[in-house]
Amino acid sequence: MKKLILTFLASNLISTSYAGYFDNWSNNDLCGWMNSYSVPENIQTEVTNRELLCYGGVAVDKLPTLKSNNSQYGTSFPSPAPDMIEELHSMHKLGPKSKMGGY
Repeated sequence: MKKLILTFLASNLISTSYAGYFDNWSNNDLCGWMNSYSVPENIQTEVTNRELLCYGGVAVDKLPTLKSNNSQYGTSFPSPAPDMIEELHSMHKLGPKSKMGGY
């Protein structure tokens, strides 16, 4: 009888746990990690296993459509904010009437 009890107790202590490490993590918790510079492999695996689509650190159903910068004249780039231009001028002491190239 003692052997049976000891065997039962030993098997309970050695038994494998079926709960995964990320079971309590939400999809957004996992997607938040996907924006990191170095994403741990186990998080990448969990995102793949859950078949998540992450955008901007959150789980989404589909990716948003992005506005194209292509036109008949080629690729256009958005203009920088005026505040940014003024800040750069003040940082580099270029003054408001300076020209590119310094001449």
